[in-house]
Amino acid sequence: MNHNVKRSLTLAAALLALQTGGTMMETTYGWIAPIAAPTAEAAKVKADKDGYVPKVDAVQPQEKVDLAKLAVPDVSAADPKVTPKTQALLKYLGAVAGSDQILYGHQNDMHRKVGKQLPSDSDTYDITGDYPAIVGMDGLALTGNELELTDEERAAGLTLPKKLAQVAIKADKEGAIVSMSCHMPNFAEVAQRARLADGSYDYGGYSPDHTDGNVVQRILPGGNLNEVFNGYLDLVAEFDGYLQDADVPLLFRPFHENTGSWFWWGAGHCTPSEFRQLFQYTETYLQKKGLHNILYVYSPGGAELKSEGDYGLTYPGNPYVDILGFDMYQRDPERGDGFLEEDFPSVLGIVEHFAASHHKVAAVTETGMLVGKSAMAKKHNGYKNWFTDAMNVMRKYKMAYFLTWSNFDETNFDQPYMVDETRGHEMINEFIDFYNAPASVFAKQNADYTTLE
Repeated sequence: MNHNVKRSLTLAAALLALQTGGTMMETTYGWIAPIAAPTAEAAKVKADKDGYVPKVDAVQPQEKVDLAKLAVPDVSAADPKVTPKTQALLKYLGAVAGSDQILYGHQNDMHRKVGKQLPSDSDTYDITGDYPAIVGMDGLALTGNELELTDEERAAGLTLPKKLAQVAIKADKEGAIVSMSCHMPNFAEVAQRARLADGSYDYGGYSPDHTDGNVVQRILPGGNLNEVFNGYLDLVAEFDGYLQDADVPLLFRPFHENTGSWFWWGAGHCTPSEFRQLFQYTETYLQKKGLHNILYVYSPGGAELKSEGDYGLTYPGNPYVDILGFDMYQRDPERGDGFLEEDFPSVLGIVEHFAASHHKVAAVTETGMLVGKSAMAKKHNGYKNWFTDAMNVMRKYKMAYFLTWSNFDETNFDQPYMVDETRGHEMINEFIDFYNAPASVFAKQNADYTTLE
């Protein structure tokens, strides 16, 4: 939606929001009405003994993003050989960032879910009949941690990169945009393992949080682990090669949350210069493989960012980055706890301004609710309208999308889900309200951005 349309929102729409429990919200472009509070039907829902509630709200048909009403920015991909569709995607994301809409993303949406007894491949689809606008996945799936091969698939010669690519290609056909993060293993540990039967390295298991071994220094050129690291990047290249052959762009987000020290590439384990070298080397390596369908995403942790200087300390540089993001979660969320009012907006403002001054597109690359030690609670969440309220905060800033993390099972999930055709997590009706909001964009609402080439 362009700036003039924003300014012409009617008083009637604003009054409607106020009558249904919303409040007026000031943005860079004037006053707009946020999405209303949960419907009366949702507010009256009673949970069953197991904590699940009936689905009472109805999903409403949503209109596609209207490219004619967007101000398309003059942005160019960092890769000078970028494919036309990938360049068009960057322009689309920039245009959405400048509107009052925002794309919703969910990690592992089409190959991990809680509602396994339902026939679809997505918890989001079970609730809404639609997929997220951004479908996230992780390099863990390339090594068997978040994706598995059946005996029949192995016998047929299917590889994990190819199977994951099939998921990504389907997501693209459904109208979604594909994003990949990489929880890379500790390559010092990988080097100590026995090789696989075909002579390749064993990258399985979860060890990005094993921070010893001076990994960053040793995987850079000249280091004794460079070959091990290159072998992992070859898996990423195999996966993305299938995408490029199908003309599917990829948002690639390596070495995320590096401002913290919980991963081996974090602030406590390498210098800012070494981190920049690592990011640049990774990008150059993939381009030398002939891969030009990638938009590169820089996404430090948000909690550590107090200034643009903090954000730029490890910034790889304009020639290496397309999208500027950050990861930041609300822990044990309650209304008025200061996160959506102060902490989150502060970082949103930092990243928005940094992106504008560097002519890049901004996004919230990870966010969500953390209750206790991990993810959302199965029941008794203190902030059931979180998705809508968080979106209304992000709409005040020029963010292209936001992504919530993965649904694995009933003890570890970041988005509501259905358990059968009629019941689901206690926030399913509020999530339907979020889906029905004109500002939230899911896969079916994504425009055909290829026209922006």
